[in-house]
Amino acid sequence: MSSISQTFAVYGESGIGHYGEAIGDQMALGPKLVKHKILDAVDTIPLRDSDHVFTIGDYGTSDGYVTIPFMRDIIVRVRKRQGNLPVQVVYEDQPANDFNSLFKRVHGLIPVPRTYLKDVSDVFVMATATGFYDAVLPPGSADVILCFGAAHYLSKPVLKYQDSFHRYPNATPEESRLVAAQAAIDWETFLLRRAKELRSGGILAVTTAADNSKEQVKGLRHCVQQQEEDMLNTWRRMRDEQKITQEEFVNTNFDRCTKYPEECTAPFKGSNSAVTNQGLQLVSAELVKVPCTARLSWREKLEKDGVDDRDTWAKTVIAQLRCWTAWNFIRALSNKRCTDEKEALVDELYTRIEEEMAENHPEDYLSDSMINFIVARKV
Repeated sequence: MSSISQTFAVYGESGIGHYGEAIGDQMALGPKLVKHKILDAVDTIPLRDSDHVFTIGDYGTSDGYVTIPFMRDIIVRVRKRQGNLPVQVVYEDQPANDFNSLFKRVHGLIPVPRTYLKDVSDVFVMATATGFYDAVLPPGSADVILCFGAAHYLSKPVLKYQDSFHRYPNATPEESRLVAAQAAIDWETFLLRRAKELRSGGILAVTTAADNSKEQVKGLRHCVQQQEEDMLNTWRRMRDEQKITQEEFVNTNFDRCTKYPEECTAPFKGSNSAVTNQGLQLVSAELVKVPCTARLSWREKLEKDGVDDRDTWAKTVIAQLRCWTAWNFIRALSNKRCTDEKEALVDELYTRIEEEMAENHPEDYLSDSMINFIVARKV
C-alpha cells in the first residue's frame, strides 16, 4: 500500500466541477499553447498491431477539465494513422480527488468541455487513486502519459518554513536546500515510474509550475508571482494583528516546489542517469509564459465594449487562487477554532487581497503563469 501523504487538495464542493469552473481555463491554456508539439510527438509513436489497445494516462487529472479536449485530439490523430483501434484512457489522482466531478465531465453530466465519448467510439475509461510517485500502470502498457500542473507537488511534507509558504519568495538557504533535495528525488522517481510504464516509442508530456531564476522571461520571476507575494504578505499582517497565531503562520506550508528549468532536465543528463538508462530520453524542454486568462478577458471587454471591468478581473483571479490554495490555509489553523471561524479567517485573507488588487492596473499585476514543458520518449 502506498504511504504517500496528501500534499494538495482542491477547495470547493465535490461533484459540481468546481475546479474546472474556477481555474480550468487558466490551467488549460498552458497545454493549449504547446498542444501542437504534443500531437506532433504522438505522430512519432510506432504503429501497432490491429489488436493493440492504445493506452493514454492522465496523471493528476483533477476533474478532467484540462485534458478532455486533448483526449479527443489524440484519439483522432492516432486513428488517422492506425485505424479504429480500441483506446483505453486511465485517469489518475490521489484518493481525496474529486472523482465525482471527473466522471460527470467524462460522461457528459457536466457538459463543459464537450466529452470525447460523444464523438468517438471504442474508448474505455477508468480511473485509479494510486499516487503517481508509485506505479500506476503495468510495465510497458502506456502509449501516452500526460501530466499537466501536478508534478511540482511533493510526495510528502518536508519542513515548516519560518517566513515563507514554499521556496519562493523568502525561504532560507537551508530551507531551499531541503525542499529542492526532496523535489529532485520526487521528480526522478516520477520519471523512473513513467519509464517503466511506457511502451517503446511511447510519449510523456509534462507541464509543471516554474520558477524563473535566470529571468529568462522578462518581468516575471515566479509562476503567478504577485498572487504568491500577496498571500504571504497579507497572512503576515493578519499574524501581526494577532488574528492568527505565529504557530498557525508557520504551519501554513505549500508542499510543492516550483522547478527551475535546469531542475527539470537534470535527471536526463550524464552517463550515469538512471532515467536515460531506463530508456526515457528527453525530446524537448522549454519555459513557457502563460497569460492570465482573467486579464485577457478584462482586456477584450475593454477593447470591444469600452468597459473597464476591474471588479470581474479581480474576482476571477481570487476565485482561481482560492481554488488551489485555500486548503493550505484552513489546515494550518488550530483545531481549537471551529470550522466557521476558520472559514471566516480565510475569507478575510482573500477579501483583503482582492481589495488590494483594486489599487493595481490589470496590465501591471504579475498574475501570469509560467510553466516548464517537458516531452520525453521511451526508447
